[in-house]
Amino acid sequence: MTDDFRIRVYGHAWAQDLLRRALQHGATRHAYLFAGPEHIGKTTLARAFAQALTCENLAGEDGLGACGRCRSCRLAAEGMHPDHRLFAPAGNQLRIDQIREVVREAALSPVESRYKVFIITEFERANVNAANALLKTLEEPSATTRIILVSHQPSGLLDTIISRCQLLRMRPLPESEVVRALQERLGLEEPDARRLARLSNGRIGRAFSLAEDPESWQSYNQRIQEMQAILAYSPAQRIAYAQALEKHKQLEIILQEWLLWWRDVLVIQNRGQALIVNQDHLDALTDLARSIPGPQIRRFVDAIMTTAAYLRKNVNRQLAMEALLLKAPHRE
Repeated sequence: MTDDFRIRVYGHAWAQDLLRRALQHGATRHAYLFAGPEHIGKTTLARAFAQALTCENLAGEDGLGACGRCRSCRLAAEGMHPDHRLFAPAGNQLRIDQIREVVREAALSPVESRYKVFIITEFERANVNAANALLKTLEEPSATTRIILVSHQPSGLLDTIISRCQLLRMRPLPESEVVRALQERLGLEEPDARRLARLSNGRIGRAFSLAEDPESWQSYNQRIQEMQAILAYSPAQRIAYAQALEKHKQLEIILQEWLLWWRDVLVIQNRGQALIVNQDHLDALTDLARSIPGPQIRRFVDAIMTTAAYLRKNVNRQLAMEALLLKAPHRE
């Protein structure tokens, strides 16, 4: 078994450099907000930062500088560090009692490290009362407390929360970095790694999930089949499907999958088969390319991108999805 327990972060080099310099100079902020699309590595970066904050032998220029060998690093990697606390939504919301637990524990001294580190994921799911409950701790932080908020949709957060954190806006990784991560961590051959990198659209967590979890791959294929079935639905059937779909937790990912699918159809229409992402569905893509005019596809692609932007602004999800599906191409 390896004796290197560093939590590995792929990509986001600029963010790692910024955090590492703050650690080296003893100038870390009391609160951070890691923001960006789902599955791009925000929570992994937060865990690695927490590990470095409590490392006993912080040094070096690799990653965030954690040694990966001390007891603290090992406990952090195993998710058992007594001074690290991870809070995630219970159901669809971060509850006020969860935030009150953060506030209570933040007032206590660390058990064995320099800092108590709190990671709160999907903070956009905190209601107004829960968010306000955290404000006092953010305004008057303990010198031994560090809070890391993680959010897929920072536009939904209170301005008073954002202003009290150092904001790091993170983006999907370049395809080459996802390919390298899949090869290093899972030993995939380059063609397989590149296909998954393209399919994940730079979301490294999504790429790992598709590669490691057969159920994720089966779910993806099922969603692709459902999306094709929509084309033959009546308007009433499309609205009913939209009502079911808007409740899906990973709706943003589904829209990204649709974009890649219809991009592939357009690629075939323009004789660019070598660039197709969904090679496993070549027959279905070719059939659509032959039966649906390009202008219809391009209008639907524009509608998908517009809807994705609306969803990031917290519009009514059901109405947005109903409007989108009514614009989908139709065929018998």
